[in-house]
Amino acid sequence: MAVSLKKYLNNKLKQKGITVKEAKKNAGKYKSISAAKKAGSLYYTNKDGKVMAAVFAEDLKKDMPVRPKARPKRKPKTVQGPVNNDTMTLDEQMEVMDANRTTRISKQMPMSTAGIRKMVLQSLDRVPSKEPAGVGRLREGEFKAWFNKNASKYLKENGSYNLAKAIKDFTMMNRKR
Repeated sequence: MAVSLKKYLNNKLKQKGITVKEAKKNAGKYKSISAAKKAGSLYYTNKDGKVMAAVFAEDLKKDMPVRPKARPKRKPKTVQGPVNNDTMTLDEQMEVMDANRTTRISKQMPMSTAGIRKMVLQSLDRVPSKEPAGVGRLREGEFKAWFNKNASKYLKENGSYNLAKAIKDFTMMNRKR
């Protein structure tokens, strides 16, 4: 199998541990291919003063050991979200939903952090209830108490709860009354 001149020179440069620029520095000392090869140089200068590669055609026909390129190493995949055995508690899910609401609200209206926090807390309290019109606030723990009674209905296969559906159902139930 013949090797291209470029591959041949690159392999030789790699074996010697030098750059092309360093190899071409000594080219002026040699006036023929055979003189350059005897001295171990990769380049020589021809009659016209041009720097040329000191390589015979037979050198390119020889089989050169070519190492295959190393494959890139794979990074281990990271698991995102809860693992099957690790389920979130109701309080943790409520905390995540509050954080998501905060993010959603902050994207809608640029405000200060204190203003966003206040708005999120108000939105959590403004679920319609049985109280007189205009009040619109839940009694402390009303949703949590209702959810604890109906938790089995919102249980997912992985052990967590579908809180979004539960809040929607709770809101719809309170609007009807």
